[in-house]
Amino acid sequence: MKPIEKYVQAMEKKDFEGLAELFAKDGKICDYCTNTSAQKEYHIYGKEAINMFFRNKFGFRQYSIAEAEVVNDTQAEFIANFGGYNVMAIATVREVDENGLIQSLTVRPK
Repeated sequence: MKPIEKYVQAMEKKDFEGLAELFAKDGKICDYCTNTSAQKEYHIYGKEAINMFFRNKFGFRQYSIAEAEVVNDTQAEFIANFGGYNVMAIATVREVDENGLIQSLTVRPK
């Protein structure tokens, strides 16, 4: 299974631990899908930070995805829900390390 497929699967299951394990120790997520006028984007650096960020977002039902579709080896499209605010998004695995772990992933509005 490709990293983007594993990412979608973990996001759909709201599996913050599994999601974090997909990333290299110093991996990063840059999410440019705005959820409010005050919060324009998220930059999350490191496996532990990814775990804690999504533990919070999933636990308080502030983030989820729906209707996900893997469109190629590195990209998936889905509807991102930020506490009731929906954005059509595309996630792209930008870089993987020698072990196949995600080094860099971006999420942008589609």
